[in-house]
Amino acid sequence: MDFETLYAFTISSLVLTISPGPDIIYVISQSVINGKKSAIMVSLGLTTGLLIHTFFVSLGLSLIILENKEYLIFLKILSVLYFLYLIIKVFINRNNYLNIEEKNTNKGQFFKGLVMNLINPKVSLFFIALFPGFLFHDQLSDQSQFFILGLIFWFQAIIVFLLVSFYGSKLNFFKSTKTKFYIIEIFIYILLIYWMIK
Repeated sequence: MDFETLYAFTISSLVLTISPGPDIIYVISQSVINGKKSAIMVSLGLTTGLLIHTFFVSLGLSLIILENKEYLIFLKILSVLYFLYLIIKVFINRNNYLNIEEKNTNKGQFFKGLVMNLINPKVSLFFIALFPGFLFHDQLSDQSQFFILGLIFWFQAIIVFLLVSFYGSKLNFFKSTKTKFYIIEIFIYILLIYWMIK
């Protein structure tokens, strides 16, 4: 077993996770706008999605699915429609946005994070591109190594997201400034749409 390769993969995963991207930006926004509890549940949803993508990649299902261009287009359309739905929902409830967000159930926030991750085909594409460069064992199958690498990525991601949730919530005092937070939320969703389709 090549521990240096595993160490390099862990560091690379950490750098990639903390780099500006749709997931971490969304966790930060939820933490600042809606507080620690909301951000934690979204983080758990996002990282659960990572586990599911890991499972698909390990079995080779993701590669089969992602080779279908029609399916990729379908996923992109689905993701855009989902974010447009969230934008419309936020805009309709804009006058009572903060109160409604505070009443959101844990299940709802978790589901939002999970769906956001699962309908993003770039997660599986990213894993498929990343994992082969960090195979670390001569006797284990590629599928087994992919699964282990996916677990490592998931573990560091959940730690990073939870830390962001805790420390980002320290900025939650901005809520008292009467800032139009729904505008920030809509902007984040538009940014996520851009990331999905670019």
